[in-house]
Amino acid sequence: MLCAMEVAKYFLKKDKERNIFNQKVITINDRTLYEGNLKLNKYLFLSQVLFLSKNDKLLFADDFLAYDNGPVIKQILNSYPIMVNNKELYEINLSDEISTFLNKIYFALENATSEELVEITHEDPEWIKLSNNTYNAPIMNIKSHKNEYKKRYKGILEALNI
Repeated sequence: MLCAMEVAKYFLKKDKERNIFNQKVITINDRTLYEGNLKLNKYLFLSQVLFLSKNDKLLFADDFLAYDNGPVIKQILNSYPIMVNNKELYEINLSDEISTFLNKIYFALENATSEELVEITHEDPEWIKLSNNTYNAPIMNIKSHKNEYKKRYKGILEALNI
């Protein structure tokens, strides 16, 4: 199984110009943060739940935490400034199946705004359940919502031909 860092590096490699995963400082829900960091964590979350919906297993093992602006992987959140400034292209070896899957996610989301990505993740049943406690950033149990994700994301999976 992959780790979230591998998937994050794959997405960063695709955005060579840092148009999506940038260092622009924004404020959403009274939180000031890097826009690119927020987007990267949303890409990871949506990749995870779509992969789970399609394959009945997780894409990577890392846990998401329920933060104010949606699901976040703490290691990615903390490593983002270093990762985004790495001018070398990451060497990531993924299977053709996983690369194709991630490419479809990347291109489907590349024009989404930060606000749209936050809105999508704020509709997640596990995040909603934990959203009254985001100050403590509890671990999200997304596997428990696998069947709901299958229904929720069926149309997206079909539209992306995943």
